[in-house]
Amino acid sequence: MTKKSNSASRRRGAIIPFVAVMLVVVLGLAALSVDGGNLYLERRNTQVAADASADAAAIELLANYASNGGVDSDGKARDAALFLAAEHGYKASSVIVNIPPKSGSFVGKNGYVEVLIKTNPPRFFSKIFSHKEQVVNSRSVAGGTLIATKASVLVLDPKSKNSLKLKGKSSSLEVGGDIIVNSKNKKAVEVSKKAQVKAEHVLVTGGLSKNSKRNIDGEVSTGVTPTQDPFASLPIPTKGITLKADDFKTVVGKSSTFNLEPGTYKELKFDKDDTVIMARGIYYVDGGGFEFKGDSTLNAAGVTIYNTGKRGFKISTKGNVSVSPPTSGPYQGISLFQDSAKKTKVEFSKQFHLDISGIIYAPNSEVKFKNSTIDIDSGDEDADWDSEEDEPTEDDSGYGDDTSIGAAIISAKLTIDKKARLTIQGTDIAALRPFIGVVE
Repeated sequence: MTKKSNSASRRRGAIIPFVAVMLVVVLGLAALSVDGGNLYLERRNTQVAADASADAAAIELLANYASNGGVDSDGKARDAALFLAAEHGYKASSVIVNIPPKSGSFVGKNGYVEVLIKTNPPRFFSKIFSHKEQVVNSRSVAGGTLIATKASVLVLDPKSKNSLKLKGKSSSLEVGGDIIVNSKNKKAVEVSKKAQVKAEHVLVTGGLSKNSKRNIDGEVSTGVTPTQDPFASLPIPTKGITLKADDFKTVVGKSSTFNLEPGTYKELKFDKDDTVIMARGIYYVDGGGFEFKGDSTLNAAGVTIYNTGKRGFKISTKGNVSVSPPTSGPYQGISLFQDSAKKTKVEFSKQFHLDISGIIYAPNSEVKFKNSTIDIDSGDEDADWDSEEDEPTEDDSGYGDDTSIGAAIISAKLTIDKKARLTIQGTDIAALRPFIGVVE
């Protein structure tokens, strides 16, 4: 019996160290799961708070950018950051707000804010292994500033209602970059119920008419600082030698061809099946207007056409119109230039194929794309008309699918009328757009 008792005692003695070791392991696992989970949660919470605080400060910086240039001169951005941090449960003593940032890729840059939050989450089971204070650091950088962008349309009128307007069914405007509207009117932009706008960004100083936003495919910003006319200081072209179009005319059968040279013309008007070829250079149209109708065609490579006087540009031909701008000189990139002192329209209608690869520049005029015919590709068999004068006629011809402007439009107003569909592929207007968001 004695030997058996000794054996049991030895077994009990061997179990005690094993239990002690396992207890350490269990406590370690508990420390890892409980304290580790708590540490992860605190890191996530502080990062959320830092991001929210930085965003709040960025919103303030952008809201006052016009007056402060991204500098927190009145301390409102800092206060906004501290308020949001407090809303997330972090006292000001644990929050550092740097405007501008003092570290990272945006160090010293106005319009950006850096928020750092430091906390010391408590230990639970891990106290058994260490009494060293735990530290959690979170950092966030956000921007509330203006960043560089590229625009395809710039509408300059500062006050008008509907300075950008898309009217009626099936009218559309699609651009490769941004659309900028400087009008501060509450209804600066109107997009009709069945019209469509597609752009990267639509930047409006004023506002949009009711329900317009739902017809815009792109990010819309209102209350935006107006964009200055990039060509405001551009001088008008110097008049060249006075010429007449008929002096360059050749007739074969019933067809007339005009091989024009640069210079000053009283007017440039063509009809029927006239073919017009413009040599490279500057064309100054002095008062009588620039007009293509009938089936006339135009091929103008490397030209700027400057129009002044009571009559503007009017292109309503069914023939092909192709215009490209000079690649050098003061009018580089500008194809059609309407005198800024005149309010005469630049109007396009009925053409089968329009290909302009330069800027249409009409700073004090309305540019209008007009078409009142049914688009047979729309699949709209139930098309209706607002008035009798809008009904299609046999002579009307719709825009082709390849109707495009290769560069940009800068005008006082822009109207896309019923059934007109316009694509602007170029992004030739350097501008700034609002930006708010976390960047680091």
